[in-house]
Amino acid sequence: MEVLQHILKTQGTSVTIIDLEFKSIENLEELLPQLANFSNLKELNLHGNRLAYLPDDLSLLDTVEILDISNNIFSDLSQVVDALSTMPNLIHLEITLQSKEEEQYILECLSNLQILNSQKVNGDQEEPDETLEQHSEQQSERSISAVQDITLQQYDLEQMAILYDSIREYKQEEQEDKQFDQQIRTIMLDLQSKLKQNNPDHLTNLFILTAKFNLYEICFKSIMKHFKVNDKKLDVIITKIHDMHLQIFNDMSNVIQNLKAPSKNTSQIIDNKKQVNQTQQGDKSVENRLRQELSELQQQNAELEKENKRYLDLLIKHSKGDRPSMPNSEHIIKQQNDSYQSQNYSKNYQSSTIQQNNGVFQSKQSQNVTSVPQQINVRNLTLKQLKDVINEIYESKQKFDQKCAESKLPRETMEQHMYTFLNQKYGLKSLIIEWATSIVNALKKYSAEDNDVAVFGKILRNECDEEFRFVQTQVKNTMQELLKMYLRGKFPLKHQAEIKEMLNQRVNGQLYEEEAVDIIKYMYNQEDSELLLNKLKQFYIVPHKNPDRRLTREEQLSLLQEKDKYKLEYSVFQKIILDFQLKSHEKYLKKFIATFKQMDTDANGIIDENEFRNLIDILNFEAGDLDIQKYLNIIDPYSHQQITFSQCVTLFSSESVPGSNGQIQILQKISEQ
Repeated sequence: MEVLQHILKTQGTSVTIIDLEFKSIENLEELLPQLANFSNLKELNLHGNRLAYLPDDLSLLDTVEILDISNNIFSDLSQVVDALSTMPNLIHLEITLQSKEEEQYILECLSNLQILNSQKVNGDQEEPDETLEQHSEQQSERSISAVQDITLQQYDLEQMAILYDSIREYKQEEQEDKQFDQQIRTIMLDLQSKLKQNNPDHLTNLFILTAKFNLYEICFKSIMKHFKVNDKKLDVIITKIHDMHLQIFNDMSNVIQNLKAPSKNTSQIIDNKKQVNQTQQGDKSVENRLRQELSELQQQNAELEKENKRYLDLLIKHSKGDRPSMPNSEHIIKQQNDSYQSQNYSKNYQSSTIQQNNGVFQSKQSQNVTSVPQQINVRNLTLKQLKDVINEIYESKQKFDQKCAESKLPRETMEQHMYTFLNQKYGLKSLIIEWATSIVNALKKYSAEDNDVAVFGKILRNECDEEFRFVQTQVKNTMQELLKMYLRGKFPLKHQAEIKEMLNQRVNGQLYEEEAVDIIKYMYNQEDSELLLNKLKQFYIVPHKNPDRRLTREEQLSLLQEKDKYKLEYSVFQKIILDFQLKSHEKYLKKFIATFKQMDTDANGIIDENEFRNLIDILNFEAGDLDIQKYLNIIDPYSHQQITFSQCVTLFSSESVPGSNGQIQILQKISEQ
């Protein structure tokens, strides 16, 4: 790290205090070897960084007595405490805590601590001295909280930093981060000094709002500076908006600051109120009116802050040339993704956005999500890259479905979740569109070549249920298990390791005709077996070996026995089986898919309760009102009116109805009609 290298060059290894506050450090483990060079290090400040965890072993910091790790983003307090326990001389710790229980937990685990968050461990307030006073000044965000839910936290700083990075990316210029960090530090230290004073609540809130306003002023001035050089006309407009906005904020601040100037503190307000109540009851209305005006002014102040963010988002969006109308955007996507109905992107993207709990994701809802960049850089994905992305989407969908179930939210279709996944991973609309288009193009390119890709494409188009991918996985495992059983029966004297090696050779290479025939006949009935064996014939290959050396008698005999044996690439064999499974499943669902599409008029893979009832009526499998209510309780227990295609298939696969030979699955009865 440059800061540590600079300290090492200028001050040597004898320094006792190192300040790494607000350095955007994410991984402390990389810095440990450098920190270990400072043999006399007593105090280390890591306040306001992005540490999510600490290295498990911090014994290299054996001389450190004072450590500040407050206002980071730790997710597991127990891991942090375990790591801190490896520091033998740690006696003073500064760390952001959420409750008294966490404080008690630290004190129990770190028995050597003498001071925790500027307080002695015995609970008495520590006597102020120069060292602790200086150290306390570095706790910029710990005291940044006030009543009425007006706060300034690490999350706010990160959001402002993300916005600043977006501006810098648009300007396509390398900016000096040191100046940016110094501006933030100045604002935060100024705020802390004001919060140390014994101010009324309304002034405390005003100071916090002013600090947040000044933080976003950094972004505003940065974009204004760019327009001043590159677009004079837009610069005049933006400057006028900014100056008016600033004047409104200043006037509002003055009103709030002077509103309760005669009152020095809360106790005085209470005393004055009692005195007024004793002298004249009618003056209550005056005080209530003043309180109401104060509340309204604070609300207006918060709205001004939101308006400031909205202006900045609008500026960035306008400067990038985003188009406001959706029809053109749909035309662009439809040209490239016609067969996959990507024109539904806006609807699916918005519906998935509503269900997110991530703050960054929610903040993007204020932008116009229907706008699409004028140019889309389409990636040419390889088959491996596409399958990796598909597996990531599957894993994300499974976790997301679990969260929806726990939160009592409706499930998404696979198409909706693809955009949710891309949004969570990339965030920017241009990247989302770019990747979605690339995935769709790759699906069209590789569907005929790879069964996994074909299944994913059909799931996206609601032509196959999501759970079918697990069936295909089970088929793959069954094929290998049957091949393993065949090899064990044919070579009973071979060890387990040898059988495993032979299996790997078959799976990664070729298998003999007799092995393929045995697997197929075991898995399928006679009719299906004959159909599959006929398909295999065109893919058999006859090995021709021309040895470069003279063979032994045993090798000659083995070669003679194998020379007439047909072989088959295992990957080809597996694809034929999986394609057969997929086509059989499509045939099984054919009538249900056609009926579901009749109900799903907007072709988004989702129907409501009325459409679900109509679906059951058309399918005509003799379900009564009680049965339908039972199905709804299973498939849509919280009446979200969002029932997906895959949910219907899963439900009708698990529920039974009377058939000619007893109870049969609903889907089976539908397919037999």
